[in-house]
Amino acid sequence: MNQHHLLYLHGFLSSPDSLKAQQTRQYIAQHHPDITVHTPQLSGVPALAIREAEAALNALPQSPIGIIGSSMGGFLAGLFAEQYQIKAVLINPAVAPHRLFPDYLGQHTNPYTGDVFELKREDISPLADVVLRHIVHPDLAQVYLGTADEVLDYRLAEKLYQNSDVLLSEGSDHAYSEFPEYLPRMLRFFMA
Repeated sequence: MNQHHLLYLHGFLSSPDSLKAQQTRQYIAQHHPDITVHTPQLSGVPALAIREAEAALNALPQSPIGIIGSSMGGFLAGLFAEQYQIKAVLINPAVAPHRLFPDYLGQHTNPYTGDVFELKREDISPLADVVLRHIVHPDLAQVYLGTADEVLDYRLAEKLYQNSDVLLSEGSDHAYSEFPEYLPRMLRFFMA
């Protein structure tokens, strides 16, 4: 049996222990034992998170069948889909994080890890250089958006990924509680 790899990237102030990361690992273990899920811990500092996620991607023994990313992890997954031509599933992705993070300047504690860090303006300025302005490979992204996302404006991602496979969940919030029911659909996308 050939072993495949899947990279899961969590969002800002989250961790590999987040509910969606756990649900991904459980579903894959039960239904796709030939796939290894990699869930790296990413820094809350965006410039570091980009480097850590890229290092995790490059450390895989072979190219992954895909990347799942939520929120800031969705931003990273979309970025890597374009850069490396890898399929990516984006859950309520940030598409303009350089515009959001100024509201989060200051000290933070990751609720999962207890790590304390300070977010400074110079930590977020590199994001403006890597923001996707248009999608060259729309067929590589499958996007799940909640219309009641209280953190991100879903319409920004809907517009950016308008030529991709976009599924709108009416009334769903940023946590996207429907996530587990769509895991089979996501895996079909990766394996197609």
